[in-house]
Amino acid sequence: MKSYLGLLVLAALFSLLTTRVVRAAGHRLRAYGKAHGAREQGRIPRLGGISVVVATLAAWGVLLLVPNAVRASFLAEWRTLVLIMIPGSLILVLGAYDDLVGAVPRVKLAVETLAAGLVWWAGFRIVNVPILGYEFRSPVLSFVLTVFWILAVTNALNLIDGLDGLAAGIAFFVTASVFVVSLIQGNRFVCVMAVTLGGALLGFLRYNYSPATIYLGDCGSLFLGFFLGTLAIHSSQKSSTLLALVVPFVAFGLPLMDTALSVVRRFLNVRPVFGADQDHIHHRLQRELPPHVAVLLLYALGALFSLGSILIVHSTENLVAMVAVLAGASGWFLKSKVQYEELSELNVYVSRAMRSQRRVLANQILIRKASKLLEEATSLGSCWKVLADTLEALDFDGASCQLSRWPIGRVPSLDAWSRSGQESSHDNWSVSIPLRAGDIVVGELQVCRALSKERLLFQFSSLLDTLMPPFEMQLKKLYDAQEKELAERTSVGPSRPMRRGLLASNPKG
Repeated sequence: MKSYLGLLVLAALFSLLTTRVVRAAGHRLRAYGKAHGAREQGRIPRLGGISVVVATLAAWGVLLLVPNAVRASFLAEWRTLVLIMIPGSLILVLGAYDDLVGAVPRVKLAVETLAAGLVWWAGFRIVNVPILGYEFRSPVLSFVLTVFWILAVTNALNLIDGLDGLAAGIAFFVTASVFVVSLIQGNRFVCVMAVTLGGALLGFLRYNYSPATIYLGDCGSLFLGFFLGTLAIHSSQKSSTLLALVVPFVAFGLPLMDTALSVVRRFLNVRPVFGADQDHIHHRLQRELPPHVAVLLLYALGALFSLGSILIVHSTENLVAMVAVLAGASGWFLKSKVQYEELSELNVYVSRAMRSQRRVLANQILIRKASKLLEEATSLGSCWKVLADTLEALDFDGASCQLSRWPIGRVPSLDAWSRSGQESSHDNWSVSIPLRAGDIVVGELQVCRALSKERLLFQFSSLLDTLMPPFEMQLKKLYDAQEKELAERTSVGPSRPMRRGLLASNPKG
């Protein structure tokens, strides 16, 4: 443990020295980048990520001169270090170019994807995805998940770099969690890499914390996200499948949450999902709080996520409880401190949709039950009573059934129904539904409803497909019965005159 503590202090001292040199070089190169709002009112150089990387490399160099078990473990995996640093250097160069000249987003994404692909090719992969108890082991799926994870973390840390000391501080907490998790797992190689990077970040924060005199820049935020994302994959490969997925995700909770919120906000506002804006979590807090207070609040949230990832490793039995606590804390933070209008409106929309969908389901069930009652009815009057009660429950305001064509006798009369206390008004809409007895139209059903009411909470097609057929079946039974009676009368009618004629042609005597 003394070796790790020594590396932490050594990396911090190197960072204090290298940051001053890089800051002076940044002024000479005029590496100020593009202004991003009030944060960059002065001319503050970027390229701070270079000082963090150089300080980390210097600490590794000193470690090679100290013969102990930590050095032996570090040297034993020098190939792993090379395989991580080659794509990492590609990201560092990409970020430096973006800070000095400016890179097109699609070019940045292409280079990041290439670097992530190199990581997968080098053997740092997400290979197990348990879904419903079954583990998929597919190279294609592994490649997609690995690249997606690295790209998400890389750009998440880049997006959160909007306040003095914020990205570097959050990266430090993630580094601390990676170190502790690796220490628990006995992975000395990752411990060395994490502790030296953490020390370099501490030294850099001396100049990056508010008021900052140098920024990480894209070279720093992109490299840190890429490096830490790769380290998380490497450290999780020696743990269970569950921990391999949950622990890194929780450790990077804050930057990933901010990125996810950005995507959701832009989607709801019908704006480009990958476009830039000034509405990230730190921007919101900056409007309400002094910058250093906002940063400290986000530090606390980032530390909570890092602590959660460590506790999950320590006790997997409490995984569900820990995730619930973190989700609750995040929800409280977003609702009470950030207060996104998009999230508030989405919450109202979802709540209203859930309530309305429950009502839709209840009404659909009601229609099916009424259909069975109509099939069991013994008279047209009882059918009409069931139909009227159902229409009232479905929030109609009135209904009338007018039969215009009937075989014999008086056309059956069914009393029109209107909602109790409902005054007649012209501000209604109405629908007329033809009523058939077989292939013959015998009348129509008319339903009406006030225009001021909200939309109907059921599928209107169910009224036609489920409710009307049994009612029309009852009409057909009555229609067929009376048509049969008419036919019988017609067949009996002509025989009587013929009989009288025969009696007249055969008189008595």
